Amino acid sequence: MSTVRRITIAAFALSFVFGALFGCNSQPEAPGAVVMTPEEQEAWEIRLVEYRIDKNESYMDPAESPLMAEDIPAFVGLNYYWPEASLRFRTKLEPDTTGATISLEKRRGEIVEYRRHGTVRFAHAGKIHALGVFGPVDTAASGDYLWLPFYDTTSGESTYPGGRYLDLEPEAEGMVELDFNFAYNPLCDYNHEKFNCTLPPAENTLDFAVAAGEKLFRLEE
Repeated sequence: MSTVRRITIAAFALSFVFGALFGCNSQPEAPGAVVMTPEEQEAWEIRLVEYRIDKNESYMDPAESPLMAEDIPAFVGLNYYWPEASLRFRTKLEPDTTGATISLEKRRGEIVEYRRHGTVRFAHAGKIHALGVFGPVDTAASGDYLWLPFYDTTSGESTYPGGRYLDLEPEAEGMVELDFNFAYNPLCDYNHEKFNCTLPPAENTLDFAVAAGEKLFRLEE
């Protein structure tokens, strides 16, 4: 066998081994932030602003506002971070097919069961992050939805100590938009007497500051 042939065979074998170890089939996908054209970013920012305006208007309405009655007359709007495009992702929901449930604690100590729908992964600041996605066990009573509660390093500082929430909507081929600019506070932040909110599981703790979405309602800066 010629030297060239030996080298070719060895190179092929080595590439096969590395492909098996590090190929795309061996590790879950973890996309980075969505790359937008200027026109796409403008449309995204408009959608975000319109969402915030609609939410502020609903909180001003005494008939539907979750705010305490004494807070409504002076309410002018929720506290938000500026839009942050680097915290918008489009990723695959890796489904949990086991039917597993998780017991989550509420602020006042009660325990509630949620069904584990799966996991989403994304890449940020040179690291891959994974978060669990949940939904109600009793869909007949609560409806069927995808819910992602999380903590990050802003929790208890500029955002609600009990974490924040994201609602996800499944898209084609199991994809979801994971946009932390739409992260919102549990209703306990607005009315702790009326609401008893569910706390995120410890597994959904991010080790960086998610400087996007809602800040604390009573923010002191």
